[in-house]
Amino acid sequence: MLQDAVGSLMAVPAFAGVFYAPGYLLAYVLDLFGFRKMEFAERSLWAIACSFSMAPLLAYLLGRSAGLSGIGWLLLGVSLLTLLLLWKRSAAWSSRDRWATALLAGGWTAFVLLMLVDLQVGGKLFFSVVMADESYRIAFTQAVLRTGVPPANPLYLSGSPAPMHYYYFWYVLCAAVAKLAHVSARQSFIASCIWAGFGLMVTVQLYTRCFFRWERRQRWIALGLLFVTGADLVPALGNAILQSGLNGDIEWWSVDPIDAWPDSLLWVPHHVASVVCCLLGFLFLWKTLGAIRPRDRGWAIGLAGVAFASAFGLSIYVAFGFALLMCSWLLWIVVKQHGRHPEIWRRALLIGGLSGVLLLPFLLELLGGHKAASAGAAPAHMFSLSVRRLIDSGLLTGLPVFRGLNQAHPVLLDQTLRLLLLLPGLAMELGVYGAILVYLIAARRRGQLPPDEARDTALFFSLCGLIVVSFLSSSVISNNDFGYRAVMLPQFFFTLLAADVLGAWRLKKNDGPLGATPARRRVVYSLLALGIAGSVCGAVLLRAWLPLESRHAEFGFSQLPTDGYRMRTAFEMLDRIAPQNAVVSFAAIDPASDQQADEVMSPSKFFQRMLVMNTGRQMLNAEMECGSQFGGDPAACPAIQQATAQLYAVPAPSGEWAQQYCNRFGAQYLLLDHWDKLAGSSAGWPVELPVTAQQPGFKIFQCAGK
Repeated sequence: MLQDAVGSLMAVPAFAGVFYAPGYLLAYVLDLFGFRKMEFAERSLWAIACSFSMAPLLAYLLGRSAGLSGIGWLLLGVSLLTLLLLWKRSAAWSSRDRWATALLAGGWTAFVLLMLVDLQVGGKLFFSVVMADESYRIAFTQAVLRTGVPPANPLYLSGSPAPMHYYYFWYVLCAAVAKLAHVSARQSFIASCIWAGFGLMVTVQLYTRCFFRWERRQRWIALGLLFVTGADLVPALGNAILQSGLNGDIEWWSVDPIDAWPDSLLWVPHHVASVVCCLLGFLFLWKTLGAIRPRDRGWAIGLAGVAFASAFGLSIYVAFGFALLMCSWLLWIVVKQHGRHPEIWRRALLIGGLSGVLLLPFLLELLGGHKAASAGAAPAHMFSLSVRRLIDSGLLTGLPVFRGLNQAHPVLLDQTLRLLLLLPGLAMELGVYGAILVYLIAARRRGQLPPDEARDTALFFSLCGLIVVSFLSSSVISNNDFGYRAVMLPQFFFTLLAADVLGAWRLKKNDGPLGATPARRRVVYSLLALGIAGSVCGAVLLRAWLPLESRHAEFGFSQLPTDGYRMRTAFEMLDRIAPQNAVVSFAAIDPASDQQADEVMSPSKFFQRMLVMNTGRQMLNAEMECGSQFGGDPAACPAIQQATAQLYAVPAPSGEWAQQYCNRFGAQYLLLDHWDKLAGSSAGWPVELPVTAQQPGFKIFQCAGK
């Protein structure tokens, strides 16, 4: 626990070399928007914004040619030059802002460490529920550390390591920091969640300064709203009462949830970073519409193109969603005849063309991977038209009244019920933001909304984005990843619109968007209090879920804290004697084998995620279904699955058969744990092969071919 906490804290300043120094140096050299005359606080905002915009793409391109060492040397040089510039310039920064920023940054850092670092109690490690997704992010970061750019798919091996066909720019940055700061992939990834939060806060600050042009107190209200969720507490409490066990996340009451910002930053920082890049790219475009120097206009267009290219490499789903919103916005500009659409269209097309050129190497990678994965298979569609399932329509389709329609037209019934449940689901997910959005729309229809170009644009992105993510979904896997991630784009503008209203009420502005009637105050402040309570409960639940559930042996989670400690100890023993490029094989775990009807994650699924996170090496096949979607020949999957099932079948094959298995598929080490049927076997390879590392209930065998 202390190792991870200290290592993560060491990685936080190292990330400043990624998300502060490059942007500071570039903005200083270009004197972007009068950068050299700005106060230190404003310079820091633009330094982080420029760094977020270009660091992911720059690291990817440099990593392809010079590897992680090249990235590290560049970051080190840029950091030294930035320190020299900071030392030569006086840092004019008010004491009040300095303390407020220190408290916000320190509080967010402490929160992330509390949420993501395993809590150790003796020989037990209590993981956070976030580990379910964090495990894959850490494995991808380790893959970059071992194999470079592009990384090999760590979850699946078919003959030889295959390049990973996935949006992996974030993991390149994490790997570069891990190497630079001499910390583990996990520690670097935890620190990256902290910096993703910093990037989001900076984006809010820049939008409140340059987009809405608010005063200081209203800007802090917008930052505070990042930590307020919707009305999720109401359905979450209902689930807690009706279900036998707790859900691990307050958002899990919904099938396709709209996660609160802290939840997204902990679970998927790379998607949030993509949102930040898209929003910064749009802000650069917006700046070109104002009165700025011609050379600043050119550099802003260039930075916008770089930002959108970075966004695509961080999250294809977010970038695609933002592309749809941009196209809709440009058409809206034309229809509304704002008078500036010719310049906007030309600049937008220039930005899009620049992004495409910069992304060409990465696009060729993805195209090659898609052709290899789909060879001989039926063409698959990445997106489909479908109503977002916030409230589970399956709760109604099984009712006797719908029995005939469910048998004759199941898809029609399902989509109809989803549509009927969409508005109540949105009401629960959005809470105070939904109420303010409804009030603003009503005021706009009555002509009572004061004209404001920034507010009109934010309202357009909110409504258009909500429509897109409510009726368009991804269809690659069962999860609606597009809906989960792209919804953060309108969600950002929900936050700003709420701050617009609440700030006007708080500061008693006469030109605010909504009048503060007693009825509106009661509704908004009640939902705001509910959102704050939901955020607090959600944070407590993420951390306290496993300690609470492990106290009930009947739920099956009681062994996981001990498993986590023993597994990590065994792999640390393996690290001392085995090379990092070794291949490890273990029995595929069926996540549905012990899953209860009201559980999102089963005990065996959590155990499988712990294996993925702690192995730290190339895995032969980490999932029940081969992970060839991330890279590798899917044709070899059935043979690997069949042979692995035979290896771990009862009775155990001989040691000689296990050696042949390892020679055939290139594995050097085999894992055996108490979840396997072979645990405690007194014959076959579990007693014939040499044990390399072991802990009670967990063994690693050497199985190197001759």
